[in-house]
Amino acid sequence: MPGQQLNLPVSLADDTLFDNFLSTPLSSRQQALGILKGLFKPKGRVGPSQGNILLWGGNGSGRTHLLQAACHEAVASGQSVQYLPLENMLNYPAQDVLQGLEVCQLVCLDNIQSVVGLPDWEEELFYLLNGLATAGGRLLMCGNAAPRALSIELADLESRLAASTVFQLPVYSEEEKAAIVSFRAMRLGLIMSEEALGFLMNRAPRDLHSLIDHLHRLDSFALQYQSKATIPLMKKAFNW
Repeated sequence: MPGQQLNLPVSLADDTLFDNFLSTPLSSRQQALGILKGLFKPKGRVGPSQGNILLWGGNGSGRTHLLQAACHEAVASGQSVQYLPLENMLNYPAQDVLQGLEVCQLVCLDNIQSVVGLPDWEEELFYLLNGLATAGGRLLMCGNAAPRALSIELADLESRLAASTVFQLPVYSEEEKAAIVSFRAMRLGLIMSEEALGFLMNRAPRDLHSLIDHLHRLDSFALQYQSKATIPLMKKAFNW
């Protein structure tokens, strides 16, 4: 990622990749995944004619995973990229955070709702949109609501965001969460029976982030004890 004037505490999760994002055919998630993958085809080009993209949905909808997966893919394909979780940027001046980013081919802004209603941030975000369009870059964003529902005060910014390609990502159902945990366990090479999966789903916090965190911790214990992901191992690992 290109350097910034500020030394910002920003990092990407290693496992937020397109390959381990589980979606169902014909769903909005599958459509968004296809569009984002298309940005990095060998003959593709990031440019203003392709427009910006905004993903929105509630917590646990997969929006941050897709955003970070796009960043990983951009790095792998040699594109210049900057990822910013805006909820962690509010202690810095908006101009200092966003200035100069128009030189990037891809800018990814997570949780844009965090800066809505803050005049300096809205203004600098509008300038960034214009700068990226002029330079031929792209803005990929995610938030918890559609552009018209974000209560943006700067009308020009609201209009520009509403003109983006917008995808709604529904929150995962309990069945989908179980399928994702099972899929991610398989990707890790972690052997888990249906009974063990049900035990984990019933005992761990129900949000997807916590479930995946427990899965990674369980994988570490399984490697340490050379064991499958059994119910006794989970009881030992998590004091259940």
